[in-house]
Amino acid sequence: MSEDRTPFPSNSFTARLLLTVLVVALALFLWAVRDAVLLGFAAVLLAVAVHGVADALRKVLPVSKGVSLGLGAITILAFLLAVLTLFGAQLASAFSGVVDRLPEAWASAKDTLESNPVGAALVTEIERFTNGEADGGSVRNMIGSAGGWAFPFASGVTTALLVVFAAAFITTSAGSYFKGFVLLFPKGVDEEIGDALSASGRALRKWLLGITVDMVLIALMIGVTLWLLGVPAFIGLALIAGISQFVPTVGPLVSAVPGILLAFTVGPMTALWTGLAYLIISQLEANLIYPVIQKQAASIPPALTLIAILAFGMLLGPLGVLLATPILVVVTVFVTKLYVQGTLGKETDVPGA
Repeated sequence: MSEDRTPFPSNSFTARLLLTVLVVALALFLWAVRDAVLLGFAAVLLAVAVHGVADALRKVLPVSKGVSLGLGAITILAFLLAVLTLFGAQLASAFSGVVDRLPEAWASAKDTLESNPVGAALVTEIERFTNGEADGGSVRNMIGSAGGWAFPFASGVTTALLVVFAAAFITTSAGSYFKGFVLLFPKGVDEEIGDALSASGRALRKWLLGITVDMVLIALMIGVTLWLLGVPAFIGLALIAGISQFVPTVGPLVSAVPGILLAFTVGPMTALWTGLAYLIISQLEANLIYPVIQKQAASIPPALTLIAILAFGMLLGPLGVLLATPILVVVTVFVTKLYVQGTLGKETDVPGA
C-alpha cells in the first residue's frame, strides 16, 4: 500500500529561506575552494582541446568517437613530447640565457637611463617598486634566489599532473558529467542550461584554436625580428612572447620587458629598435591578426577582456589572470543565451556560434 506524501510547498517562506541559505552557503563554499574551482576549469579547458583535436581527426579518419578521443589526447601529448625531445635542450638554454643576462641587461639599461633626469627618476621609481638597492641588486637578487623556487616548482608540477588526470576523466566521460550538471536544475531550465553549456564548449574550442594560431604567429614574428636586430637569447624571448599571448593585452606588455632589457646589452639604439619592434608587432596583432582570427573564433571585445583580466587578477590572483579570458568566454555565452536571448527575447550573436 503506497503512502501519500504531501509535496513540499516550494512557494512557502520556509522553502525560500532554505533556498537562500543554500545558495549563500554554496557561494561561500565555492569562494573557499576557488583555487580548486579554477583548476577544475583548467581541466575542462584541456578536455575541450582534446575534443577539438578528436573532432578534427574524425573528419579525415574513419574512426569511432572513442578512438578519436584517444588519438586526440595522444596527438597533443606526442606534440608536447616532440617539442621537449627535439628542442628541450635548446629551449632550456634559451630561457636560461634570458635569466642569466637580466642582471647585465638591467645594469646597461640603468647606465643609459641615468644619463638624463627623466631616466634617473624612472630608475629610482623602478628600484623603489622592486625594493632594490642603489646598485640594482634587486634584479640580481631575484635571479640569484632561483634555488628557492624549487619547492613551488615541484608543487606546480604536481598540480599540473592533477589537472591532466582530471582532464582525462572529463574527456572520457564528458556526457556523464554534462548530464549530471544539468540534473541539478529544475525541469524546463535544465534544457536552457544544457544548450548554454553546449554553446560554451563550441566557443571555447574556437577560442583555443584562434589563440593557438595567434601564439605561433607572434612567436615567429618576434623571433625573426629579434634575430635580425642581434638581440641575444632571441629564441627564449620569442617563446615568452608567444606564450604571453594566452593572456591578451597584459601578456604582450609584460613579455616586452625582458626583450628590451636584453637589447640594452647590445646598445641603446638596439634597445630602441627592439622597443619599436615590440610596439609595431603588438599593434599588428591587435588590429589585424587577432581580429581576423577571432572572426572565425569566439569574439570578445578587447576592453571587456582587459577588465576581466584585472578583475580576476584582483580577486583570484595569478591563476585568475591566466584563465580570465576563457572564463569570460563562458560567462559571455551564458549571459547571451540565458539573459539576452532567453529573458529579454533579443536576437544577438553568440560567441563561437
